[in-house]
Amino acid sequence: MEDQKEIISSTSVNGKRFTEEISRQMDFMADKDWQKIEDWMVKKLKKGTENLPLNPDPAALQRHDLELDYQVILEEASRNMIRFKSPEHLIKMIIRTIDEQVKTYHTAMLVFSEKKNFFMLVDSKGAAGAKIPIGFIRLNYDNPMIRLFSERINFKITGSGAINKKELTQRFKGDPELSGNKSLTSLIPLVIKQMDLLRAEVSVPVYYKKKMLGILLLGGKVSGNDFSRQEISFFTTLANDVAMALTNAQLIQNLSERVDEIHKLYEREHRMFLHTAISLAAAIDARDPYTHGHTERVTRYAQAVAIELEELPEARDYLNFKETVHVASLLHDVGKIGVPDSILNKPTALTKDEYEKVKEHAVTGATILSPIRELGQIANEIRSHHERYDGTGYPDNLAGDQIPFISRIIAVADTFDAMTSDRPYRQGQMKEIAVKTIFDESGKQFDPIVVSAFLLAYRKGRVS
Repeated sequence: MEDQKEIISSTSVNGKRFTEEISRQMDFMADKDWQKIEDWMVKKLKKGTENLPLNPDPAALQRHDLELDYQVILEEASRNMIRFKSPEHLIKMIIRTIDEQVKTYHTAMLVFSEKKNFFMLVDSKGAAGAKIPIGFIRLNYDNPMIRLFSERINFKITGSGAINKKELTQRFKGDPELSGNKSLTSLIPLVIKQMDLLRAEVSVPVYYKKKMLGILLLGGKVSGNDFSRQEISFFTTLANDVAMALTNAQLIQNLSERVDEIHKLYEREHRMFLHTAISLAAAIDARDPYTHGHTERVTRYAQAVAIELEELPEARDYLNFKETVHVASLLHDVGKIGVPDSILNKPTALTKDEYEKVKEHAVTGATILSPIRELGQIANEIRSHHERYDGTGYPDNLAGDQIPFISRIIAVADTFDAMTSDRPYRQGQMKEIAVKTIFDESGKQFDPIVVSAFLLAYRKGRVS
């Protein structure tokens, strides 16, 4: 505490008056058992007064009051309010404007939090460096000052609704209309005490329609002058502008939070969908023990090729190219659910009729998935993954760019896995041979661009 006294005694604005003000602040903190932030306050006091003159010229400060053009300040503040989409940033701008232009010992703002149902100090500044920590003061509707403004009792005291502590104290002592009102007799002394604790000489309510959004708190002016009627009127007008801007900023923030909630909900549902797709693909694979793991491998190969192609215009036509490749690859054989087990599990080569039955899985898969709106174009990708680049594939004999881009990718990945996997009636080919076959089919069975991307991914070791 000796260090604190030394700092207080060495920093002076208006000499003894400023020292007494700081001493009251230190006493206030002690009364409130704020010893944890004593050091913080001392540092702030020291830092905040480093650039202040030890003996400011009272005449200069009074000239400053007279020279202020409050209409210009108000117009500039109103223009700046439009820019802010965050309530916190808006309030900081308002407090900073008052602090810089009016030069009060302390300026702060209490704002109502709907989520927590109390008024919280969200910003606080002072020309002398003394400030109450933001978030430290929280007042509910039972608080005397909150009651005064929220129940509109303040308009029984003053026409503007703003409360000047000095005038209120004088009127309460000498005005029978106030001192004779029982409800006011019990409330006003508590309000005055509350304003003392909050270092507020003037309190200005911030209303939007019938709702109280907050209270602007103004400490005494560094010049030592009282607040004039013109200044009170200025702060009241400013509060009205703040109310509109604060409501807009809070609306934007609420919408932003709602968008975030919807996005998180979408992400959660999307993850569930992917897990469902993976489970469905695994269930289809399990029906054919000879092709177990086929879907997983095709998906991995297709994703490796997609990485090499994601900068192409065809890829950018998709809302989410790589994810669409992932889902379409997972579900590309979903139509095999309509193929009889006797055909899927046949240990010998298929007859022509059996092969025609298997070929139906492309259309069946698209038919199953097309009603699911969230899948977008994936049903078309699945329908066309057995089309050939030269137009001799199935089911629609599409050729070249008529074939959906992702279908062309799946076609290469699907064929590579089919050639390198063992079957009951044949052994899988070596990967080098399968790669050469795909290269030889470029421009015939496969899209040359997709083949080039596949070869590049293979050389990088991504197709394994």
